[in-house]
Amino acid sequence: MKRSRVPGAVALALALGIGALAAGPAAAGPAADELTVAPLPHQTPSHQIVFAAGPHGATFARPAGGMYWKRFSDGSEVPQADCTSGKYGKWMTLGDTIGCDYRTEPGTTAGPLTLHDQATGHRETLPAPGAGMSWTSTFSPTQVLATDPDGAGGISLHLIGRENEPRKDVRVTTPERIAVDRFWVNTSDEKGALITYRAVGATQDTLALLDFEKATLTRLAMPADAQDPFWADFALGTEWVSVRKSGSAKVTLYSRADLAVTRTVTVPERGKVQPVGDWLVRQDTMASNGGVTAVPVAGGAPRTLLARSSDRGMQTGTDGSAFVAGGTDSSHWAMYRIKPGPDGAPALTPVLDLPPDPADRVTLSLAQGRLLAGQEGPARSLHGYSLPLSGTSPVNQTPDWSCDEATDSRFCAPRGDIPGWTTATGDGRIVSLSSMGQASCGTMLCGVAVNVREARPDGTFRQAHLRGTEAMQPYLVDSASGRYIIFTATETKGTSKIIRTLAADIEAGKLLDIEPSQAATLWGSTLWDREDGTVVAGTDLRTGQVTQRADLGCRPYELQASGDWLYFSCSSGGTGASAFHLPSKKRIQLPFTGARDGVRLGDGYVVNQTDTGLEVYNVRSGAPVREREIAQPLKRYGSDWTVDRFGGRLAYTDAKETVHVLGVSGKASPLAVIDQDTAATVDFKTAKSWSSRWWLSKPVSSWKLTVRNKTSGISTVVRSGGEARGVVVPEWDGKNQSGAYLYAGDYEWTLTARPADGTPELRTTGSVKVTGIPSRVVRPPAR
Repeated sequence: MKRSRVPGAVALALALGIGALAAGPAAAGPAADELTVAPLPHQTPSHQIVFAAGPHGATFARPAGGMYWKRFSDGSEVPQADCTSGKYGKWMTLGDTIGCDYRTEPGTTAGPLTLHDQATGHRETLPAPGAGMSWTSTFSPTQVLATDPDGAGGISLHLIGRENEPRKDVRVTTPERIAVDRFWVNTSDEKGALITYRAVGATQDTLALLDFEKATLTRLAMPADAQDPFWADFALGTEWVSVRKSGSAKVTLYSRADLAVTRTVTVPERGKVQPVGDWLVRQDTMASNGGVTAVPVAGGAPRTLLARSSDRGMQTGTDGSAFVAGGTDSSHWAMYRIKPGPDGAPALTPVLDLPPDPADRVTLSLAQGRLLAGQEGPARSLHGYSLPLSGTSPVNQTPDWSCDEATDSRFCAPRGDIPGWTTATGDGRIVSLSSMGQASCGTMLCGVAVNVREARPDGTFRQAHLRGTEAMQPYLVDSASGRYIIFTATETKGTSKIIRTLAADIEAGKLLDIEPSQAATLWGSTLWDREDGTVVAGTDLRTGQVTQRADLGCRPYELQASGDWLYFSCSSGGTGASAFHLPSKKRIQLPFTGARDGVRLGDGYVVNQTDTGLEVYNVRSGAPVREREIAQPLKRYGSDWTVDRFGGRLAYTDAKETVHVLGVSGKASPLAVIDQDTAATVDFKTAKSWSSRWWLSKPVSSWKLTVRNKTSGISTVVRSGGEARGVVVPEWDGKNQSGAYLYAGDYEWTLTARPADGTPELRTTGSVKVTGIPSRVVRPPAR
């Protein structure tokens, strides 16, 4: 009989003494509290290409792959019609119709040609032409162009009639014999094709216009500055053919009704041109905005059609229309069809809305329910979001604040390739390192400065220069919590460079008199690091005293801390990866080998990055239960996935650049004060408020500060507040909440805070001596 895993896991939890942390059986499903943060639109508009366009519709490619045809009249979309060309066949298209030359054997002899009109759904098949003949890629609504070698180094051109054309084989009249290997179709429409060829025995190529109806090929007298068609740009319109030398400002237009009739239009050298009716449309593909304008062929003032357009260029439809993607900005972008309007001037009709591409996420950070996402779109910037702390309320998709790398690269540089470049401290700030510009180590990249920014709208920022680092080059922040950081720097000593791991107080702006190992980590004011053997110690950085010790069973290669938990591995290869529960002093070995920067600890869970995604192991019950598997290719920690060690959730970015924020089941660690700074005395003659701060292990939904006069025993709530993330700063001014001063004397203060996750509230106490109260306030009577 198959045994349930649940009783065994619960028994293990009881044996470890951490069963109280489990909200239910270890195999319970994940909490249903997923939040999503959609990406901001990319600043560069999305691209789209028209592969073919006719009078009734156009062919586009889907982002996920595959082609589809879109009807102009009603916007309906259908997959592109199936067209089997055979292993050695060729595929061709003209407007709404696609064709396939079916061949199963190699060679020059053509096979049957199937043509499918996507506008009507009609399909027809033409038998293979005569022996030795080949289909070209050009056809009209009634005929298909084919070539026939004459056996003497030349070819003839034939228009093979389709089922609605009584003329089944019409030989094209050409001005001279065409060499067999010197024939190209440049572009075509429903009326004809623009062809480059070389005559037999000639040394110069020729540009000519093929008329399907007349079955004639007529040479074009090339402009004086564009004698070689190879160096010319050309386009077909319903009324005109345009030719110009590449990069020239002069465009020559030939009337399709009479090629002897020409016009010359001068436009800027850059960009692409397309005749549309009796106008010449120009797209400036070299300008940053790619503006689209039109000028009358007969002369006159130009008109602006689109302020911006896609750099993918302009395409030509078989009915003389031009197609281009454009608009005002990335969120208002569409594919437009340009054709003559009622007055003959070019008019725009949107044929396909182009929603903006998502901006590329390049970093993620999550602390105290504050999400920090770096992106490039193409500007590199940071964006902050405040996530709901409980329930499944949707996230406000508009960032609370943002900053641009171009404005200040010290604070706003999203470096997804280097985790630790910008690090959240868990109290509403972010930190990074930069050079002070000293030269004492032989380079200007010397001296370490800590950049500190409040991650909120209009947040202040400052730079703290760390004395004693003049011969060091800064590298990365390894760990940060509240007012303390651990960072890595390279120190120059003579001709040698030494890698140093250092700790600093970012508020005092000074190095601490302690040098951590490379395994060290921070949790509030506690620095966890290796001692001798397999023991790790928690040192209170405020006093320098060791306050906690734990025997991990091996000498840890790396350490992480979150709530009541540690994570460690026993070697550089990640062997012995384990979670450690500090209250019970019990080790929980994890079922994987942990790669550095590939494993992260949350409050009672561990996330492991694999080749295929993420594994989330919940250890709150005392056993490693794989609670989630996220099948999403990811790069590295801090780039497209992260954990909130101050709040219990994890986040990752999916393939569409949407951030998913997930929770885990079971009870979290109790709310705790992980650092505090409270003055023992306050003189309100000189101080505006009592200097007091408490750093908390996770967000709270409300808090209050009560003081009790030790003489009278009277307790008074002096300050209270709602949601707080990471730190509580009451700013008590000696008055009660009604604005009346309290008495001078000795007080016991009590901070009470209610966690946002519903766990039991926190009460912490201390003492403060109050002086400097105005003289009119009488001392309270003794009890």
